Amino acid sequence: MKIDVESRPSYGLAVVTLDKGEAIVAESGSMVAMSDKLLVETQFNGVGAGGLVDWLQAAFVGLVRKFLAGETLFVNKFKAKEDGQQVLLAPSLVGDVVVESTRDAPITVQATSYLGSTPNIKVDLIWGGFSMLFGGEGAFFLRCKGDGDVLINAYGAIEKRQIDGKYVVDSGHVVAFEGKLKYKVKRVGGWKSTFLSGEGLVLEFEGTGTLWLQTRNLGAFLGWITPLLPG
Repeated sequence: MKIDVESRPSYGLAVVTLDKGEAIVAESGSMVAMSDKLLVETQFNGVGAGGLVDWLQAAFVGLVRKFLAGETLFVNKFKAKEDGQQVLLAPSLVGDVVVESTRDAPITVQATSYLGSTPNIKVDLIWGGFSMLFGGEGAFFLRCKGDGDVLINAYGAIEKRQIDGKYVVDSGHVVAFEGKLKYKVKRVGGWKSTFLSGEGLVLEFEGTGTLWLQTRNLGAFLGWITPLLPG
């Protein structure tokens, strides 16, 4: 398998080349184009299904991710019948796409930033806590773990930062994190700064690991454009 990302950072497009028997799992609706020698299997947007118990678990997780995390209910698995088959994948919003390995450590991804992964990646739904509801990121993350790769998308360009200690990020700019990083939601300053500075609540990360950020904030964009829309 070979994964190349083109048109970065504004219009990221993942070009996945598969040999016979290889496969890639992607969010429903992310396929731009594909070769004709690919099998497409649709499954619940949850843990990979095996027996009945796994299937029920996948169905439950898929439903939770659909109605509570704002994702699609199903994912598509593209499997090559011959060598050299390609599928092109892209997110709904303009922005960046990167390919990251989970071989060294699991990667925790903002729910709406998951684009796809290799089939051996297990994707677990992680409850971020009630404080995340006030942080602007939603209450759920996806923990991707296993010996493989994950495709991550963002609104705007993706910036990668190596953290050793504490690091403060606007809640609307967090895409993913890994390593031993922990976070908590806090005010940017006093209550006056929180309500008048335009920054609101932030996430304070602490520990050692990698942090992926997006250069644009979708919530801020929606707040800017909404008053301009006709009533």
